[in-house]
Parts: sequence; structure tokens; C-alpha cells
Amino acid sequence: MTTKMHIKSALLQLFLLSSKSIIATPLNSPHNARASSIQWSSCSADLQEVSTLPVDCANFTVPLDYSDPTSNETLVLNILRVPAVKGPSRGSIQFNFGGPGVPVRDSLAGSALSLQAITGGYYDLIGFDPRGTGNTLTFSCYDNATERATAPASRAGGIANASDTALGSLWAAVTVLAEQCHSRLESRMRGSLISTAFVARDLMSVVDGLEEDGLLRYYGFSYGSLLGETVVAMFPNRMDKVIIDGVENPFEYYTGAEPQIWTSADATFKGFLGECLKVPSNCTLASNYTSADTLEADIYNMIYDLKFNPRAIGGTVVDYTTLKITIRSSLYTIYKFPNLAKLLNGLLTKNDTQYIEAFTALTASAQAIFRGEGGDESPFGIHCADKAYRRENRTSMDPDFERLYNSTKLLGDFSPVLLSICAQWKMEAKERAPLSSFTNVKTKTPVLIIGNTYDSATSINAAFNVSAGFVDSVVLRQDGYGHCSLGQASICTSKAVRSYFMDGVLPAQGTVCDVSVPPFSKMTIYDLLPELGFNTSMVEKGNARKRSVDLWS
Repeated sequence: MTTKMHIKSALLQLFLLSSKSIIATPLNSPHNARASSIQWSSCSADLQEVSTLPVDCANFTVPLDYSDPTSNETLVLNILRVPAVKGPSRGSIQFNFGGPGVPVRDSLAGSALSLQAITGGYYDLIGFDPRGTGNTLTFSCYDNATERATAPASRAGGIANASDTALGSLWAAVTVLAEQCHSRLESRMRGSLISTAFVARDLMSVVDGLEEDGLLRYYGFSYGSLLGETVVAMFPNRMDKVIIDGVENPFEYYTGAEPQIWTSADATFKGFLGECLKVPSNCTLASNYTSADTLEADIYNMIYDLKFNPRAIGGTVVDYTTLKITIRSSLYTIYKFPNLAKLLNGLLTKNDTQYIEAFTALTASAQAIFRGEGGDESPFGIHCADKAYRRENRTSMDPDFERLYNSTKLLGDFSPVLLSICAQWKMEAKERAPLSSFTNVKTKTPVLIIGNTYDSATSINAAFNVSAGFVDSVVLRQDGYGHCSLGQASICTSKAVRSYFMDGVLPAQGTVCDVSVPPFSKMTIYDLLPELGFNTSMVEKGNARKRSVDLWS
């Protein structure tokens, strides 16, 4: 990975005309008028190609600026639907798979079969690419990819602790980035219109356009949990059934540093090493170790050494930043564990061939955001417009940096990148949900909240904090690894999700679900579909298996 890619990957991973922000209020005329109905037609060839079930698509018009009731400007949302596979349809469930800054339709199409199985098969599954992402009001601070690749932000020194000078270089680079985004007319005009609160209103506009019962059914993962929390807080009386999975803390997301998000990362990494040692025949890294503590200490020493002594392997430079980015993305799902173990073993034993093979495999299956190929500035354009955090100089942020460093040894030096950008951001969201709206929230059906015990990207602690503000909500803890519950499949969790959507039945408080796919095995969620009443012959199994693993990696 080149030095230019370091800052780009770090920036993109962390999410992902200025005007005075407003707080959430009920829609009023003319935006309160019922939206026109949605007309479905064929999807583009690329979406049909990745889909594991039949899909159809629609373009749907919503207000561009919900804060201005006199405006007639509109925005077109690109929507994808996976029709119910059992009939008659009971309505629709809307999805968001994370970000911010990540399109939804590809992920929904690629995971269509598994999501239909988990939700029961009687619902149409709906997803649209949110504002700022894909072709929906794309937030870009550069005219083309070449300009972006040669920009000062691409030449910064990497994540915050990559060297003694990295934080200062980072601050200077993102100062230029914030000024660039504000100076470009298109990004300046769009920057206040891509907020999470506006996307929440888009969700409700789609509800109206679907012409069902006027209530939202929703399943949000990662940043999609934050979007779910926001729409619940803004429209509690219009919620039917809402699941948030891999939960972000709205109080941290909207106000400043976010140390809680990483607090399970160190335990997750140590757990990964322990799982490896349990199955030495399936885990290359176990060949020279019997103690997880010793193995963990040796890896941390190697990471630290790479800060001062990068290696040249296979025509690339392997350094502190490269390895940390690779570890972070590889902890998202157990399907990456074997290659992560192989990569670490290659570095520890100086087996360059082993390292190259593993790194190539991990990179090939990684999301574009982890390869430094995000293509626009939407991850921090959305996040920083949402976040009410501005600072005049870097040193004033030192206490927040320390909180982030102390939250996790493994990943604590990622968050200062995003926080530094937001500190200097010059565009404010036209609407933010007030923090008071996230407490004492009562919905028609209590919210179901799901978190993994070992989730390196969203700690289970945030799930319990959010639950405290949502009346009668239930936290289901899945006792496994990966980012969100689909990082390691569980029949128990899948049946709880199905019971909730189908019958409105919540699991008991304190429920803990075991996982059904062991780490370092060759099983996937597709092996569990028959137990959920779904036949994998509904779709060509080899492609479906590959797509599902790729999309959830």
C-alpha cells in the first residue's frame, strides 16, 4: 500500500452553502403532503448481476431541503426492492448497511436471499442509496480521481500514531481538505443537505410512497443503526418494528470524540488469536504458539517495530499503517480470520510468500472503502456536517485524542483522523436531531437492539446505552465475532429477528444467542438456510455463497 493510500484509507474507513442548523420537527406543508406512489420497473444489469434473488427498481422524488417549506427543489432517490418470496406480502422493511457514505442497493441485492431468510420471507426488502452516496447528491470535493489522488490529503503520513510527526502532518493535510471541500461550489451547496436527519425524513417519504400502513419497518447495521436511532427519535409515533444492529452511540456521534465505538476491539483481537489456537489444523498462525498471551505480545511488538522499520515485501512497503488497516478490516467477519492469521504468520516468520498470498486475498475481498477506493468525500462530508464539534487548533483536541488512544490499544489511533477533519469542517447540517430526543422514546413496538460480544467496530456497550433511552427496548447479545450480527451467523439470532418482524415478539431481556458458524470453519450463513426454512436451490449456490461472504466482509 502506498503512502498516498494510507491517509485515504484512514479517512474513508472512519465512517466515513453553510446554514444554521435546525432541530427535528414534524414535517409541515408542503412536505407533509403524501408522496406520490412508487412505480417499480427493471433494475440495471449490474444490480441484477449481483443479486441473489429477483429485484426491481424505482426512482422516487423527495424534497431536496426539508428545512425550507417554500422550496420546490427536489431530489431523486434510486430505490431497489427485493419482493417477498412468500405471499402475500406483509409490507416492506427498509435497510441501511452502514457508512456513512456507503451505497445500499448493491449490498441489499447481494444479500437478498439471506436477508429474506432471516426476516421470514413475507416482506418486500427496500433500500435506497442515501444522500451523498452513489448517484444521490454525490458529495465530492474534487473534479476527478486524478485531482483527488494528488491532493495534499493524499500525501499525509497515515493514521495518528504512525510516527511522532504524523498527527501534525494529518492536521495540516485535513486543514487543506476542509478548505477544499468548502471552496468547491458543488460540495459547499450539497454539504448542508446530506445529513442523517434528512435521510431519516427520506425514509419516511419512502414509507408514504409505498402506500402501505404509513409505518416504518427498518433494519439498520453499523451507521445504519445511527440512522435508525435518529428516525426513531424524530418520528416515534410512526415506527412499527425497528432493529438496530452493531450500534453507534448517538450522543458521541453527534457531539465529538467517539471512544466507546472501539472499546471491544482489543478483546476481539485477543479472542481471534484464542480461536486460532483452538484449531491449529485450520489456522496457520498456531503452528508456533500455544499461548494467546504470548502470541498477542509478539504481534504488538511487531506492529510497533514496523513503525520504525517498515519492510519491503513483494514490491510494496509494509508498515505500521498498512498492517493496522489490514487488521481492522479483517476483524469485521470471521470469514477473513484464516487469511488474517496467515498474513500475521507470514510477517512473524518472515515468510514473504505467505504474507503476499494472504494480503492479496484479503484485499481482493475487502470493501472499496478499505482499499482506499471510496471515490468521494461522503464518509466525512456526512459525518462532519452531523457532528457539532469544531476546534481552532490541534492542541485543543489533545484531551480528546488521549481518550481515543486509551479506548483501545489496537485501533485507538484511527479516530483522530475523522475528528480532526470534523474539527475544521466548514459546513453545518441544516438539521440535526436534538440530543434530548434520544431519551425516553416510546414507540408502537419496542425497538430490538442487537450487538456482538466481540465487535471491533461497534462495542456492545453502546447497545445498552442506546437501549436506556428507548422505552421497553431489548438488547440481544450475540456471543460471537464480527461487525454486526451477520459477521458470524447465528440460528438463534436469525429466529429472534424473524419472530420480531413476523409477530412483533421480542426476546426476553438478557437474552444471549450462541453462534452457529465456528471461526476457521468453511461454513457460511448459506449452510444454515434449510434450518430457517429456505432452500438454497432458489439461487445458484456457488455464486450466492461467494457474494454473501464478500458483501459481509
